[in-house]
Amino acid sequence: MAIFQSGPERDRRLSAKPRYGYRATKPLAHEISQLLGSETFRRLRRFQRVNDALRNALGETFILRIRPTSLKAGILIIEVADSPLLAEIKQHYDHRVTQALAEAGTGVSRVQWRLARRRPMTE
Repeated sequence: MAIFQSGPERDRRLSAKPRYGYRATKPLAHEISQLLGSETFRRLRRFQRVNDALRNALGETFILRIRPTSLKAGILIIEVADSPLLAEIKQHYDHRVTQALAEAGTGVSRVQWRLARRRPMTE
């Protein structure tokens, strides 16, 4: 979905378009109920539970340098900003993270840690 910036050219172009007929509003309650019942919204809520569980298991210092990227078939893929942090998390915190995710009811049965291939996540 593109976001259009307001400006005089845009306003002139839109006002020049012919408008035929009545523009009816859509009931907001119907739109919200569709959103809340969608698979996308369920996925967002599940990722919120994942982020909360990660924050509880690792703390704020690690959270800034990791990013959960995918959750499919009970496998959570988490990208880590740098190699030393990846080694530390895998060695000392892997079991704690898996346990926290299970207790939070996220549906995660296995965690895959990967080194991020892009620029560092902290700016």
